[in-house]
Amino acid sequence: RVRQPMRPPMPWFNLRAMDDGDLIAIYRFIRALGPAGEPAPATAGPGAVVTTPYIDFVPKNLPRQASR
Repeated sequence: RVRQPMRPPMPWFNLRAMDDGDLIAIYRFIRALGPAGEPAPATAGPGAVVTTPYIDFVPKNLPRQASR
């Protein structure tokens, strides 16, 4: 089996913590957006220059003992 390239992380930890009402609200919001627009930009590989807005998932200001 050929491995697929890695994709950006999904916020599964946030979705897992939501109750059914929140998940239904998100589903209804997405359905209400209408037809699809422009395709998402291709993912950037490690070390590639990113030209679109992005979220940095690297923890900041860790306690000194945790950074070892």
